[in-house]
Amino acid sequence: MARRLVVATIALGLVLAVAIGAAAWHYSNEILRIGPPSTFHEQRVLAAEPEWIRLSRDRESLQPGTWALEWPDGFGRVGRVLRADSAGVVREFRAVIGAPPVGGWASLRGVSRSADPLSMLGLSFETVAIQGPLGKCPAWWVPGADSTWVVYVHGRGANRAEGLRALGVYAARGLPSLLVSYRNDPDAPRSPDGFSHLGLTEWEDLEAAVRYAIAAGARDVVLTGFSMGGQVVMQFMVRSELAPRVVALVLESPLLDWDATLAHRARAMRVPAFATWLGKRAAAARARLDWDQLDRVTHVEDADLPILVFHNVQDTSVPASVSESFVRLRPNRATLVLVEGGNHVDAWNADPARYADVLGQWLHGRGIGSDPH
Repeated sequence: MARRLVVATIALGLVLAVAIGAAAWHYSNEILRIGPPSTFHEQRVLAAEPEWIRLSRDRESLQPGTWALEWPDGFGRVGRVLRADSAGVVREFRAVIGAPPVGGWASLRGVSRSADPLSMLGLSFETVAIQGPLGKCPAWWVPGADSTWVVYVHGRGANRAEGLRALGVYAARGLPSLLVSYRNDPDAPRSPDGFSHLGLTEWEDLEAAVRYAIAAGARDVVLTGFSMGGQVVMQFMVRSELAPRVVALVLESPLLDWDATLAHRARAMRVPAFATWLGKRAAAARARLDWDQLDRVTHVEDADLPILVFHNVQDTSVPASVSESFVRLRPNRATLVLVEGGNHVDAWNADPARYADVLGQWLHGRGIGSDPH
């Protein structure tokens, strides 16, 4: 009987060990994945006319602000709520490409992944190829009269279009813009191991983009990073020999501390703390990650220049407390703008007019670009 108990105990221990190991491996896959986020909010298109659209009612379709509505072969811009009832929400609407699928499904997003500077803002642009360490990474170049260029770095699972919401403000000030891609984007080279390195290697592609801008005539650059793009920017600032050419940073919902962000997500998903710890250890071993270097909040030596940070208060992906800590440690250099409404990287969507005013005034105060006439 005692022997059977020992055998059962050992077997149970092995089962638990295998289960914990599998959970840790799965969690490490989530950390290292390179694909788009799994969540994708969808709305039924109930009716549409040239100036309005009726969508099924949910939290997203009721959310104030300006949004993109995307469907398989087109997208449009959604504005303020005109009216709502128990079955649907009617909002201002303008189709940009194609016609919304009445009776079908569409997705509300911060910006359409199919948008480009011309379709969204009426700005002429050129697609250029930037030679990075792993191969050519395409980018959009929007010309301007100034010698300070803006280089945009999107977040994980997004694409170059993420920067379009800020582009109009910079373009109005005459600043040339370079909206870049980097390794593991669908149209860029893949990492040799197939993993995201959370910014620890992606900064090398940003360095190639900055070098391209300088070779094309940029005297200096402003870097603007969105979500994980903020981590990429900060890794560039501490690692690149070109960092002295940067005159300012603009960060939106920046993922500056992976440890704090993963802990936040684990709590929201009710993942046990030990599983998070094991998943991080597994991810570090698989992709050679240094978690200390992925905390750019407490490394104050890499940010001795003007920094503007936008963060949505209701951000469920990267807690606003990360940006608050980051700015608190740089009281004379960094400015934090907390935005009500929206979620992750939704500062422009929640209030486009305020966003443009804050960013424009901040640039003006630092002599970056020319004031619009």
